[in-house]
Amino acid sequence: MAKIKIGAVSFLCAYLVGCGGGSGADSNSNQPNTQNTSPICSATTFVAPRGSGDIAISSALQCMDADGDTLSFTPSTISSNGVLTGEYSIDVSVSDGRGGQTTVQLPYQITNQLPQCSQSTAPTVTAKSGALVIESYLTCLDPNGDNIQLNPQSIDISNLANGNYQQQINFSDGELNASLVFEYTVSDDAQVEITRCERITQSVALSPERDVTVTCDANYAYVTSDTYPDHDLMNGITATNEQIPVPAVGYAAPIKLEPHTAANPTTIDAALGVAVNGVPIYDYSAAGELDLFNYDPSIDTVKLGQLDNCGGHAGRGDDYHYHAAPTCMMASMENLSDESIIGWGYDGYPLYGFNHPDGSAIVEGDLELCNGYPDETYGYRYHLSTTPPYVFQCLVGEVDTNVLPRIAPLAGGGDRGDLRPPSGDVQNLTHTVSSDGKRTMSYDYQGENYYVTYTPSTEKANCYEFEMKAISNNGAIQTGTYCR
Repeated sequence: MAKIKIGAVSFLCAYLVGCGGGSGADSNSNQPNTQNTSPICSATTFVAPRGSGDIAISSALQCMDADGDTLSFTPSTISSNGVLTGEYSIDVSVSDGRGGQTTVQLPYQITNQLPQCSQSTAPTVTAKSGALVIESYLTCLDPNGDNIQLNPQSIDISNLANGNYQQQINFSDGELNASLVFEYTVSDDAQVEITRCERITQSVALSPERDVTVTCDANYAYVTSDTYPDHDLMNGITATNEQIPVPAVGYAAPIKLEPHTAANPTTIDAALGVAVNGVPIYDYSAAGELDLFNYDPSIDTVKLGQLDNCGGHAGRGDDYHYHAAPTCMMASMENLSDESIIGWGYDGYPLYGFNHPDGSAIVEGDLELCNGYPDETYGYRYHLSTTPPYVFQCLVGEVDTNVLPRIAPLAGGGDRGDLRPPSGDVQNLTHTVSSDGKRTMSYDYQGENYYVTYTPSTEKANCYEFEMKAISNNGAIQTGTYCR
């Protein structure tokens, strides 16, 4: 394995402890000891599994200080999270606070363990069900906490005759790969009740994104993603807030498995649901909670020109989300039809397209306050619309707003959560992604060009090196490292 030397900037929560010696002063003397001896340190190789979180490294660095001074260490910790398997080293500066200082090189190794998947049940299904979603019948665990990807994610059974079948399923943590033989039966007589968890999993399997996962507990199905879709982003916007989409790794959207109608609809200044590609969905507003009975065009993100060609934009947390129909996602979905589920409200009810699931047109007056309609299968359903509110503007079902995820502004270098762009339109806004991962949003305002650009940090996981010339800071060039 190649050795990689990284800078003396650290990213864990471990601690280093100095081993002090005796005092250098004569106990019988009233004169202070003005001499100081620098600390002496040695290191042994430190081994940590990837994804094992915050690990103390004090046992790998042994230090002595002849003067008994309290030692400080820069950096003081090492992280295994988000680090590729390999051998590394880091320079640690050890100081006694009185001018004595030494630098020691600490070698460490990040290891990885094979992901594990086993088949929990062997399903019996009918060919009429069309597709068999593999994840619903597997139990998977990664010892390092990595996301496990399945290939294939589903099996087309629409043309299979009755009988017993086997299919090789490959699974990977992005670095190590393994496989299993998946067994299932196709039978016309199958009477299998599909759970809400399985329905949600099947809907997500039709998404164009392949890194979105679904896990379920007793109360929720969690749609987990980085909220950064593969489709085009930010192009077509005329009213920028100077935010740029940045991945939010591990965003887990909770969908209730047993929905119940609430006494009153819920409106919140946060996402109301999630698309099947893992991108959060808000109401139409740019101003938080709505007056549900009075449409306000002055806060309509569509009317204001704040949305891109795909129905979304980046919010105060530099987080990408939709406020209207996710048209680009829909164009990439497999076998999109009026029966396709586009997303889910956090109250557990599905979101469909512009027509009823049976293909009949939705006419004015069909949809209720939250842009939904009673449904025989799910109890209720929401719909997209070409006119306000475009998508659900509230939730009819019970929802615990305390468990809903929110993406905080990026931390470090300055406050990207409080940008103050002009109220007027900008021109020629474009968003581009380079092969090296660099992402740039550029725009013109009153004859001046402005931009914000970032590249993934090579030293810290989920951190990015930013440079921007923004209207918010009067066109001054600003740089900084920002992290999730």
